[in-house]
Amino acid sequence: MKTACLSLMLVLLVMPLAKRADAQSQVPVQPQQTVTPQNNQSSQSQSGQDVFSYSYLQVNRLSEWSDYFNDRSKGNGIKFSYGFDGGVYLFGQWNRLDFQTLDGRHDLSGIGIGAHQEYSDSTSFFIDLEFLRDRLSGSLGGTADNYWRVTYGFHTHMTEYLAFTGAIFTERNTDFGRRPFGERLGLSIGNNTLALGIFGEHTANGNRAEAALTWYYK
Repeated sequence: MKTACLSLMLVLLVMPLAKRADAQSQVPVQPQQTVTPQNNQSSQSQSGQDVFSYSYLQVNRLSEWSDYFNDRSKGNGIKFSYGFDGGVYLFGQWNRLDFQTLDGRHDLSGIGIGAHQEYSDSTSFFIDLEFLRDRLSGSLGGTADNYWRVTYGFHTHMTEYLAFTGAIFTERNTDFGRRPFGERLGLSIGNNTLALGIFGEHTANGNRAEAALTWYYK
C-alpha cells in the first residue's frame, strides 16, 4: 500500500514537469518578429487562463467517520475561493458537523492559499496549503484541534460535462486523530458555471464523503 501511494505521488509530481519539458522541446525556432502591443496583450491574457476555474462559491454536505471519536458526524458547510491572475488562489471554508452518538458537535473552519497550472486543454494541476481549526462544542469540552493540510492533485474533463478529481494530501500536527497521509477522489457533473460533485477521502483516522454544489462565478 505504501509503495503504491508513493508511486502515485511520484507520477503526480513528474507529469506536469514532463509535459512542460516536452512542449518546450517541440517548439520550432522561428525568426524574430516584431510584435505589436495589441498582439502582446492578447498573448499575455491567454497565458493566464486555465481550463478549470478556481473562483467559485460552494455549498456542501459532509459526512465523516472518526476513529478518534469512534463516531460519525454530519453537517452542511460552505466554501469560497477566489483566483487571481498568475495561477494563485485564496480560499476559506466552514462546516458545522453534528455527532450521531456523542452529545454535541464540532465546527470545522479553515483558510488557505494555492497555485494551479494548466496541464492540457482538459487537465489542470493544483497544490494548496490550508490552516484548519476543528473545535468541539461546549458539551464536549470546547477544545480545538489546529493543524495544517497540504493537498496536491488534478482536475480533468472526461467528457464535456463529466470531470474527475484526484489528489493526495497530508494533515500535520493533528490532535483529533493522526492523518499523515490521505487520498481524495471525486466526480463532478455540470459545466463551467454550475456543477454537482461527489467526493470521497480516506485517511488513517477514518473516511469522509462529500456532496457539493459549486457555482463558478468567473
